[in-house]
Amino acid sequence: MRTVRYINGCIITPWGYVERGTLITRGERIASISDCRETGISLKVDETVDLEGDYLAPGFLDIHVHGGGGGDFMDGTQDSFRKAMKTHLAHGTTGLCPTTLAATMKELEQVFGQSSVMRRLAENPKEGLPGILGVHMEGPYIAESMKGAQDAEFIRDPRDGSFRQILEMAAGELKIWTAAPELPGASAFAAEARRAGVLLSVGHSDARIEEVEQAVRDGYTMATHLYSSMSTIIRENGCRRPGVLEASLLMDALDVEVIADGMHLPASLLQLIVKTKGVEHIILVTDAMRGAGMGPGRYRLGSQKNGQEVISDGEIARLQDGISFAGSVATADRLIRVMNEQARVPLWQAVRMMTYNPARALGEREIGSLETGKYADMVRFAPGVKVKEVYRRGRLVCKAGRKQEAGE
Repeated sequence: MRTVRYINGCIITPWGYVERGTLITRGERIASISDCRETGISLKVDETVDLEGDYLAPGFLDIHVHGGGGGDFMDGTQDSFRKAMKTHLAHGTTGLCPTTLAATMKELEQVFGQSSVMRRLAENPKEGLPGILGVHMEGPYIAESMKGAQDAEFIRDPRDGSFRQILEMAAGELKIWTAAPELPGASAFAAEARRAGVLLSVGHSDARIEEVEQAVRDGYTMATHLYSSMSTIIRENGCRRPGVLEASLLMDALDVEVIADGMHLPASLLQLIVKTKGVEHIILVTDAMRGAGMGPGRYRLGSQKNGQEVISDGEIARLQDGISFAGSVATADRLIRVMNEQARVPLWQAVRMMTYNPARALGEREIGSLETGKYADMVRFAPGVKVKEVYRRGRLVCKAGRKQEAGE
Protein backbone atom coordinates (compact mmCIF):
# COMPACT_ATOMS: atom_id res chain seq x y z
CA MET A 1 0.00 0.00 0.00
CA ARG A 2 1.17 3.50 -0.80
CA THR A 3 2.22 5.49 2.25
CA VAL A 4 2.10 9.29 2.22
CA ARG A 5 3.22 11.67 4.95
CA TYR A 6 1.75 15.18 5.28
CA ILE A 7 3.89 17.62 7.26
CA ASN A 8 4.04 21.29 8.26
CA GLY A 9 0.29 21.82 8.32
CA CYS A 10 -2.42 22.64 10.82
CA ILE A 11 -4.56 19.52 11.17
CA ILE A 12 -8.20 20.21 12.09
CA THR A 13 -9.98 17.74 14.34
CA PRO A 14 -13.48 17.89 15.90
CA TRP A 15 -11.84 19.01 19.12
CA GLY A 16 -9.33 21.60 17.96
CA TYR A 17 -6.05 21.89 16.07
CA VAL A 18 -2.85 19.88 15.80
CA GLU A 19 -0.40 22.66 15.03
CA ARG A 20 2.45 21.77 12.68
CA GLY A 21 1.14 18.24 12.78
CA THR A 22 2.04 15.16 10.82
CA LEU A 23 -0.58 12.90 9.24
CA ILE A 24 0.28 9.62 7.54
CA THR A 25 -1.98 7.70 5.19
CA ARG A 26 -1.58 4.08 4.09
CA GLY A 27 -3.68 3.26 1.10
CA GLU A 28 -7.21 4.56 1.63
CA ARG A 29 -6.97 5.16 5.36
CA ILE A 30 -5.28 7.33 7.96
CA ALA A 31 -2.42 5.50 9.66
CA SER A 32 -1.45 8.09 12.28
CA ILE A 33 -1.71 11.72 13.39
CA SER A 34 0.73 13.49 15.65
CA ASP A 35 2.13 16.89 16.57
CA CYS A 36 5.60 15.42 16.02
CA ARG A 37 7.19 15.47 12.55
CA GLU A 38 9.09 12.25 13.29
CA THR A 39 5.91 10.20 13.84
CA GLY A 40 5.90 7.13 11.64
CA ILE A 41 9.53 7.67 10.66
CA SER A 42 10.03 3.89 10.76
CA LEU A 43 7.46 3.44 8.00
CA LYS A 44 8.62 3.33 4.41
CA VAL A 45 7.17 6.57 3.03
CA ASP A 46 6.47 6.73 -0.70
CA GLU A 47 5.79 10.47 -0.72
CA THR A 48 6.03 13.44 1.61
CA VAL A 49 3.64 16.37 1.10
CA ASP A 50 4.72 19.68 2.61
CA LEU A 51 1.51 21.52 3.50
CA GLU A 52 3.48 24.77 3.89
CA GLY A 53 1.36 25.96 6.79
CA ASP A 54 -2.01 25.23 5.16
CA TYR A 55 -4.91 23.57 6.96
CA LEU A 56 -5.73 19.89 6.53
CA ALA A 57 -9.36 19.09 7.35
CA PRO A 58 -11.76 16.18 6.88
CA GLY A 59 -13.64 16.21 3.60
CA PHE A 60 -16.80 18.31 3.85
CA LEU A 61 -20.16 16.50 4.01
CA ASP A 62 -23.24 18.18 2.52
CA ILE A 63 -26.44 16.37 3.51
CA HIS A 64 -28.81 18.78 1.73
CA VAL A 65 -27.83 19.71 -1.82
CA HIS A 66 -29.98 19.82 -4.96
CA GLY A 67 -27.34 20.41 -7.59
CA GLY A 68 -24.58 22.60 -8.96
CA GLY A 69 -22.44 23.22 -12.02
CA GLY A 70 -25.54 23.38 -14.20
CA GLY A 71 -26.87 20.00 -13.06
CA ASP A 72 -29.75 19.16 -10.73
CA PHE A 73 -30.17 15.73 -9.17
CA MET A 74 -33.86 15.90 -10.10
CA ASP A 75 -32.83 15.64 -13.77
CA GLY A 76 -32.17 11.98 -12.97
CA THR A 77 -29.32 11.71 -15.47
CA GLN A 78 -25.70 10.67 -15.04
CA ASP A 79 -24.57 13.87 -16.76
CA SER A 80 -26.39 16.10 -14.23
CA PHE A 81 -25.22 13.99 -11.30
CA ARG A 82 -21.63 14.29 -12.50
CA LYS A 83 -21.85 18.05 -13.03
CA ALA A 84 -23.21 18.65 -9.55
CA MET A 85 -20.88 16.19 -7.83
CA LYS A 86 -17.74 17.47 -9.59
CA THR A 87 -18.64 21.07 -8.80
CA HIS A 88 -19.03 20.44 -5.09
CA LEU A 89 -15.95 18.20 -4.96
CA ALA A 90 -13.87 21.14 -6.24
CA HIS A 91 -15.01 23.11 -3.18
CA GLY A 92 -14.06 20.41 -0.69
CA THR A 93 -17.18 18.21 -0.51
CA THR A 94 -16.20 14.55 -0.38
CA GLY A 95 -19.62 13.17 0.57
CA LEU A 96 -23.15 14.37 -0.13
CA CYS A 97 -26.84 13.54 -0.09
CA PRO A 98 -28.51 14.22 -3.46
CA THR A 99 -31.68 16.07 -2.50
CA THR A 100 -35.06 15.95 -4.21
CA LEU A 101 -38.05 18.24 -4.29
CA ALA A 102 -41.73 17.33 -4.34
CA ALA A 103 -42.12 15.71 -7.77
CA THR A 104 -43.80 13.01 -9.79
CA MET A 105 -43.24 9.38 -8.83
CA LYS A 106 -41.43 8.81 -12.13
CA GLU A 107 -38.93 11.57 -11.42
CA LEU A 108 -38.27 10.29 -7.92
CA GLU A 109 -37.71 6.79 -9.25
CA GLN A 110 -35.14 8.14 -11.73
CA VAL A 111 -33.27 9.93 -8.93
CA PHE A 112 -33.11 6.79 -6.77
CA GLY A 113 -31.92 4.72 -9.72
CA GLN A 114 -29.23 7.19 -10.71
CA SER A 115 -28.13 7.58 -7.10
CA SER A 116 -27.53 3.84 -6.90
CA VAL A 117 -25.44 3.87 -10.08
CA MET A 118 -23.40 6.91 -9.04
CA ARG A 119 -22.88 5.59 -5.52
CA ARG A 120 -21.15 2.52 -6.96
CA LEU A 121 -19.03 4.62 -9.33
CA ALA A 122 -18.00 6.99 -6.55
CA GLU A 123 -16.68 4.09 -4.48
CA ASN A 124 -13.71 4.06 -6.86
CA PRO A 125 -11.54 7.12 -6.01
CA LYS A 126 -10.20 7.07 -9.57
CA GLU A 127 -13.59 8.39 -10.68
CA GLY A 128 -12.87 11.65 -8.84
CA LEU A 129 -16.36 11.97 -7.37
CA PRO A 130 -17.62 12.65 -3.85
CA GLY A 131 -19.27 9.71 -2.17
CA ILE A 132 -23.06 9.47 -2.10
CA LEU A 133 -24.36 9.13 1.46
CA GLY A 134 -27.96 8.43 0.46
CA VAL A 135 -30.79 10.49 -0.99
CA HIS A 136 -32.38 13.28 1.05
CA MET A 137 -36.02 13.59 0.04
CA GLU A 138 -37.53 17.02 0.71
CA GLY A 139 -41.26 16.49 0.44
CA PRO A 140 -43.77 15.62 -0.87
CA TYR A 141 -45.41 15.53 2.60
CA ILE A 142 -45.07 19.22 3.43
CA ALA A 143 -47.41 22.04 4.46
CA GLU A 144 -48.58 24.06 1.48
CA SER A 145 -48.41 27.20 3.62
CA MET A 146 -44.67 26.52 4.10
CA LYS A 147 -43.84 25.16 0.64
CA GLY A 148 -41.15 27.78 0.00
CA ALA A 149 -39.77 27.28 -3.51
CA GLN A 150 -41.45 23.88 -3.93
CA ASP A 151 -44.18 23.38 -6.52
CA ALA A 152 -47.60 23.00 -4.84
CA GLU A 153 -48.73 20.72 -7.67
CA PHE A 154 -46.65 17.85 -6.31
CA ILE A 155 -47.38 18.20 -2.58
CA ARG A 156 -49.05 15.11 -1.08
CA ASP A 157 -50.80 14.01 2.08
CA PRO A 158 -49.28 10.98 3.86
CA ARG A 159 -52.78 9.59 4.36
CA ASP A 160 -52.73 8.47 0.73
CA GLY A 161 -50.16 5.82 1.67
CA SER A 162 -47.86 6.74 -1.22
CA PHE A 163 -44.88 6.69 1.14
CA ARG A 164 -44.96 2.89 0.99
CA GLN A 165 -44.51 3.02 -2.78
CA ILE A 166 -41.67 5.53 -2.38
CA LEU A 167 -39.90 3.39 0.20
CA GLU A 168 -40.17 0.39 -2.10
CA MET A 169 -38.83 2.22 -5.16
CA ALA A 170 -36.02 3.78 -3.09
CA ALA A 171 -34.55 0.30 -2.58
CA GLY A 172 -32.36 1.44 0.31
CA GLU A 173 -31.11 4.63 -1.38
CA LEU A 174 -33.22 6.94 0.82
CA LYS A 175 -31.33 8.28 3.86
CA ILE A 176 -33.17 11.41 5.05
CA TRP A 177 -36.80 12.45 4.64
CA THR A 178 -37.96 16.01 5.31
CA ALA A 179 -41.65 16.17 6.20
CA ALA A 180 -44.25 18.20 8.06
CA PRO A 181 -45.23 16.18 11.17
CA GLU A 182 -48.54 17.99 11.69
CA LEU A 183 -50.13 16.48 8.58
CA PRO A 184 -52.81 13.81 9.01
CA GLY A 185 -51.27 10.36 8.86
CA ALA A 186 -47.78 11.67 9.70
CA SER A 187 -47.20 9.29 12.61
CA ALA A 188 -47.95 6.22 10.48
CA PHE A 189 -45.65 7.58 7.80
CA ALA A 190 -42.89 8.15 10.36
CA ALA A 191 -43.20 4.62 11.72
CA GLU A 192 -42.82 3.08 8.25
CA ALA A 193 -39.89 5.35 7.37
CA ARG A 194 -38.04 4.58 10.59
CA ARG A 195 -38.58 0.83 10.12
CA ALA A 196 -36.87 1.26 6.74
CA GLY A 197 -33.91 2.95 8.43
CA VAL A 198 -34.70 6.43 7.10
CA LEU A 199 -33.81 9.48 9.21
CA LEU A 200 -36.59 12.04 9.64
CA SER A 201 -36.29 15.83 9.61
CA VAL A 202 -38.95 18.42 10.45
CA GLY A 203 -39.22 20.87 7.58
CA HIS A 204 -41.55 22.91 5.39
CA SER A 205 -43.85 22.66 8.37
CA ASP A 206 -46.49 24.83 10.05
CA ALA A 207 -46.48 22.73 13.24
CA ARG A 208 -46.81 23.96 16.81
CA ILE A 209 -44.36 22.92 19.49
CA GLU A 210 -46.61 20.10 20.75
CA GLU A 211 -46.63 18.55 17.29
CA VAL A 212 -42.84 18.77 17.10
CA GLU A 213 -42.64 17.07 20.50
CA GLN A 214 -44.76 14.26 19.07
CA ALA A 215 -42.52 14.16 16.01
CA VAL A 216 -39.50 13.59 18.26
CA ARG A 217 -41.36 10.73 19.94
CA ASP A 218 -42.06 9.39 16.44
CA GLY A 219 -38.33 9.36 15.68
CA TYR A 220 -37.51 12.72 14.09
CA THR A 221 -33.90 13.72 14.79
CA MET A 222 -33.34 16.82 12.65
CA ALA A 223 -34.83 20.12 11.54
CA THR A 224 -34.42 21.19 7.91
CA HIS A 225 -32.84 24.57 7.01
CA LEU A 226 -33.53 26.40 10.27
CA TYR A 227 -35.61 29.61 9.92
CA SER A 228 -36.60 28.78 6.33
CA SER A 229 -40.12 27.51 5.60
CA MET A 230 -41.03 26.76 9.20
CA SER A 231 -43.55 28.15 11.67
CA THR A 232 -42.57 30.52 14.43
CA ILE A 233 -44.41 32.21 17.32
CA ILE A 234 -48.07 32.99 16.66
CA ARG A 235 -50.80 34.34 18.93
CA GLU A 236 -53.92 32.29 19.53
CA ASN A 237 -56.58 33.84 21.76
CA GLY A 238 -53.97 36.36 22.82
CA CYS A 239 -51.46 33.71 23.95
CA ARG A 240 -48.14 33.14 22.25
CA ARG A 241 -47.51 29.62 20.91
CA PRO A 242 -44.07 28.46 19.78
CA GLY A 243 -43.65 26.88 16.39
CA VAL A 244 -41.09 24.69 14.66
CA LEU A 245 -38.35 27.30 14.94
CA GLU A 246 -38.57 27.63 18.70
CA ALA A 247 -38.99 23.88 19.16
CA SER A 248 -35.89 23.21 17.07
CA LEU A 249 -33.81 25.65 19.09
CA LEU A 250 -35.12 24.28 22.38
CA MET A 251 -34.96 20.52 21.87
CA ASP A 252 -31.61 18.78 22.27
CA ALA A 253 -33.03 15.78 20.41
CA LEU A 254 -32.99 17.77 17.16
CA ASP A 255 -29.90 18.62 15.14
CA VAL A 256 -30.49 21.66 12.95
CA GLU A 257 -29.49 22.32 9.36
CA VAL A 258 -28.16 25.84 8.78
CA ILE A 259 -27.64 27.51 5.40
CA ALA A 260 -24.73 29.78 6.35
CA ASP A 261 -24.28 31.39 2.95
CA GLY A 262 -24.33 34.96 4.30
CA MET A 263 -27.70 35.56 2.63
CA HIS A 264 -30.28 33.31 4.29
CA LEU A 265 -29.30 34.35 7.82
CA PRO A 266 -27.38 37.37 9.15
CA ALA A 267 -24.41 36.92 11.45
CA SER A 268 -26.53 37.78 14.51
CA LEU A 269 -28.91 34.86 13.91
CA LEU A 270 -26.03 32.50 13.19
CA GLN A 271 -24.54 33.52 16.53
CA LEU A 272 -27.91 32.98 18.23
CA ILE A 273 -28.13 29.46 16.80
CA VAL A 274 -24.63 28.64 18.06
CA LYS A 275 -25.42 30.07 21.48
CA THR A 276 -28.70 28.17 21.70
CA LYS A 277 -27.93 24.80 20.08
CA GLY A 278 -24.23 24.52 20.78
CA VAL A 279 -21.62 23.61 18.21
CA GLU A 280 -22.40 19.90 18.41
CA HIS A 281 -26.00 20.16 17.16
CA ILE A 282 -25.45 22.35 14.07
CA ILE A 283 -25.07 20.89 10.58
CA LEU A 284 -24.11 23.26 7.78
CA VAL A 285 -25.84 22.58 4.45
CA THR A 286 -25.66 24.38 1.13
CA ASP A 287 -29.21 23.65 -0.11
CA ALA A 288 -27.51 24.45 -3.41
CA MET A 289 -29.35 24.31 -6.73
CA ARG A 290 -27.92 23.94 -10.23
CA GLY A 291 -26.61 27.53 -10.29
CA ALA A 292 -23.99 26.78 -7.61
CA GLY A 293 -20.49 27.21 -9.02
CA MET A 294 -21.92 29.10 -11.99
CA GLY A 295 -22.25 32.79 -12.81
CA PRO A 296 -25.37 34.97 -12.65
CA GLY A 297 -28.21 33.78 -14.86
CA ARG A 298 -31.54 32.01 -15.11
CA TYR A 299 -31.70 28.40 -13.96
CA ARG A 300 -34.30 25.73 -13.20
CA LEU A 301 -34.83 24.63 -9.63
CA GLY A 302 -35.71 20.96 -9.91
CA SER A 303 -35.79 19.00 -13.14
CA GLN A 304 -35.47 20.64 -16.53
CA LYS A 305 -38.94 19.30 -17.34
CA ASN A 306 -40.94 20.27 -14.25
CA GLY A 307 -38.67 22.67 -12.38
CA GLN A 308 -39.31 26.34 -11.73
CA GLU A 309 -37.23 29.07 -13.35
CA VAL A 310 -35.22 31.06 -10.84
CA ILE A 311 -32.81 33.96 -11.12
CA SER A 312 -29.29 33.96 -9.66
CA ASP A 313 -27.15 37.04 -9.18
CA GLY A 314 -24.19 34.86 -8.29
CA GLU A 315 -24.80 35.30 -4.55
CA ILE A 316 -28.33 33.93 -4.13
CA ALA A 317 -31.09 32.40 -6.26
CA ARG A 318 -34.60 33.87 -6.13
CA LEU A 319 -38.00 32.99 -7.51
CA GLN A 320 -39.55 35.13 -10.20
CA ASP A 321 -40.99 37.50 -7.57
CA GLY A 322 -37.42 38.68 -6.97
CA ILE A 323 -37.86 38.26 -3.21
CA SER A 324 -38.25 34.60 -2.21
CA PHE A 325 -35.03 32.58 -2.03
CA ALA A 326 -34.87 29.39 -4.10
CA GLY A 327 -32.26 27.26 -2.40
CA SER A 328 -28.75 28.70 -2.64
CA VAL A 329 -25.82 28.94 -5.02
CA ALA A 330 -23.34 28.33 -2.20
CA THR A 331 -20.62 25.72 -1.84
CA ALA A 332 -19.31 24.15 1.35
CA ASP A 333 -16.19 26.31 1.63
CA ARG A 334 -18.34 29.44 1.58
CA LEU A 335 -20.46 28.20 4.49
CA ILE A 336 -17.41 27.53 6.66
CA ARG A 337 -15.93 30.91 5.73
CA VAL A 338 -19.15 32.74 6.68
CA MET A 339 -19.40 30.94 10.03
CA ASN A 340 -15.77 31.76 10.79
CA GLU A 341 -15.50 35.31 9.47
CA GLN A 342 -19.01 36.69 9.97
CA ALA A 343 -20.41 34.66 12.88
CA ARG A 344 -16.97 34.61 14.61
CA VAL A 345 -17.04 30.86 15.19
CA PRO A 346 -13.56 29.34 15.60
CA LEU A 347 -12.48 27.71 12.36
CA TRP A 348 -12.25 24.19 13.78
CA GLN A 349 -15.81 24.47 15.09
CA ALA A 350 -17.11 25.72 11.73
CA VAL A 351 -15.37 22.76 10.04
CA ARG A 352 -16.86 20.37 12.60
CA MET A 353 -20.34 21.59 11.60
CA MET A 354 -19.73 20.30 8.07
CA THR A 355 -17.76 17.15 8.83
CA TYR A 356 -18.06 15.42 12.20
CA ASN A 357 -21.62 16.57 12.98
CA PRO A 358 -23.28 15.38 9.76
CA ALA A 359 -21.34 12.10 9.90
CA ARG A 360 -22.56 11.51 13.44
CA ALA A 361 -26.15 12.41 12.53
CA LEU A 362 -26.09 9.95 9.62
CA GLY A 363 -24.36 7.20 11.57
CA GLU A 364 -21.30 7.32 9.30
CA ARG A 365 -18.37 6.04 11.36
CA GLU A 366 -15.56 5.93 8.80
CA ILE A 367 -15.64 9.53 7.58
CA GLY A 368 -16.19 12.98 9.07
CA SER A 369 -12.99 13.36 11.09
CA LEU A 370 -9.25 12.89 10.74
CA GLU A 371 -8.63 9.93 13.03
CA THR A 372 -6.50 6.83 12.81
CA GLY A 373 -8.26 4.08 10.90
CA LYS A 374 -10.78 6.29 9.12
CA TYR A 375 -10.88 6.91 5.38
CA ALA A 376 -8.44 9.56 4.19
CA ASP A 377 -11.08 11.91 2.77
CA MET A 378 -9.35 15.27 3.24
CA VAL A 379 -9.30 18.89 2.16
CA ARG A 380 -6.25 21.10 2.11
CA PHE A 381 -7.04 24.80 2.25
CA ALA A 382 -5.29 28.10 2.83
CA PRO A 383 -6.49 30.86 5.22
CA GLY A 384 -9.88 32.15 4.14
CA VAL A 385 -10.92 28.54 3.39
CA LYS A 386 -9.39 28.69 -0.07
CA VAL A 387 -9.45 25.07 -1.19
CA LYS A 388 -6.20 23.88 -2.76
CA GLU A 389 -6.47 20.10 -2.83
CA VAL A 390 -9.15 17.47 -2.25
CA TYR A 391 -8.43 13.84 -1.44
CA ARG A 392 -10.78 10.85 -1.61
CA ARG A 393 -9.64 7.74 0.22
CA GLY A 394 -6.05 8.89 0.11
CA ARG A 395 -6.02 9.81 -3.58
CA LEU A 396 -5.64 13.39 -4.82
CA VAL A 397 -8.80 13.92 -6.90
CA CYS A 398 -8.96 17.69 -7.27
CA LYS A 399 -6.35 20.46 -7.24
CA ALA A 400 -7.02 24.20 -7.38
CA GLY A 401 -7.16 25.26 -11.00
CA ARG A 402 -7.64 21.77 -12.39
CA LYS A 403 -9.39 18.48 -11.69
CA GLN A 404 -7.41 15.28 -11.54
CA GLU A 405 -7.99 12.84 -14.36
CA ALA A 406 -8.85 9.25 -13.54
CA GLY A 407 -5.71 7.26 -12.87
CA GLU A 408 -3.51 10.23 -11.88
